Amino acid sequence: MRKTLAVLGAAGLALGVAAARAQPPGPGGPRGARMERAEGMARFLGLSEEQKAQVRKVMEGQRAKHEALREKLEENRERLQQALENANPDPLSVGELAIESHRLREEGKALREAQDKAVRALLTPEQQAKFDAMRALREDGGRPRGRRGMHPEDPGAPIPARP
Repeated sequence: MRKTLAVLGAAGLALGVAAARAQPPGPGGPRGARMERAEGMARFLGLSEEQKAQVRKVMEGQRAKHEALREKLEENRERLQQALENANPDPLSVGELAIESHRLREEGKALREAQDKAVRALLTPEQQAKFDAMRALREDGGRPRGRRGMHPEDPGAPIPARP
């Protein structure tokens, strides 16, 4: 019974995380959204034309891996959703799909880290500091850094809820 509850809990968590991460793509679809982010990053970091070309080359080299992983994640999400929609979901199947979902997300995290490392190597020390701050915001969900749940400038003040 405990195993069944643990598996169902893991599946619920996996679905919750997937739903929370689901965001509509920007104008021009997912590729348009990626291009907007890349252009924004280039402006924020103050990349030279040569650096832009080098960063583009790094990103292009990783694109096929990212797209293949995205397809696997989507297929896994659909299979998990179908398994959960059964009148009597099989806990073992649901658990295996939840574990696979976690493994795929970790694979994606490793791909992003490798790409970030390659991009960071192309930057000046000043740009690296900005890049590190940008990554910290991405990893922290865009919230200000500081003690978890606390405002960074006034540790006693809670961070206001996001709209």
